[in-house]
Amino acid sequence: MIRNIKIAMACLLVGLTPVLILGCATPAAQTGFLKDYSKLQPHPDIEGRHVYLNPNMNVGDYSKFIVDPVVLSLSKTGKERGVDQEDLNEQVTFFHQQIVRNLEQGYRVVSSPGKGVARVRVAITDVEKTNPFLNIHPGTKLTGAGLGSAGMEAEIVDSVTGQTIAAAIDNQKGSRLSLTAGLKWFGHAQAVMENWAEDLKKFIDKGHGKTSKKM
Repeated sequence: MIRNIKIAMACLLVGLTPVLILGCATPAAQTGFLKDYSKLQPHPDIEGRHVYLNPNMNVGDYSKFIVDPVVLSLSKTGKERGVDQEDLNEQVTFFHQQIVRNLEQGYRVVSSPGKGVARVRVAITDVEKTNPFLNIHPGTKLTGAGLGSAGMEAEIVDSVTGQTIAAAIDNQKGSRLSLTAGLKWFGHAQAVMENWAEDLKKFIDKGHGKTSKKM
């Protein structure tokens, strides 16, 4: 109860605090998609995201990736959203396409396991629709009313041994400043998925000594 009050208070400050402009995160649910949640820790910079990085493995040792089809592993909240199955299937396809598109910018996406090949497993755990009518008016847009959101669980594992290299769970709302996402029913959810796909690529790049890590 106290935690929920704190989260609500933080959300009320978004309109006054530029740092929180992306919207408030809600605690990510654990749906059973991942094999182990016990080692996940809160991300130091991203509220709502929990991560695990295997200290004995380096994603930089992998230059090829199998991207499993994104699946639905809806949390209780995700099931209660009442989003049509057809719409959920569209989000699954969209998310998978974003992951592949980002990874192909520097790495090989393959279909067979082997040495130097990692497997990317991802599940969508929640999808909340945007309310475009509330996002048209500046007053309601500033409060965050009508923002869409998405939740996910993901892990990168060795394609041969199945050993976890990294894992993450997250639940994020869309941005109040987006000029176009707020006009589409799933605009915010898809914007969140695009960011996740980009973060995955950045994390792998970091392992290869290229750019900053965010996962």
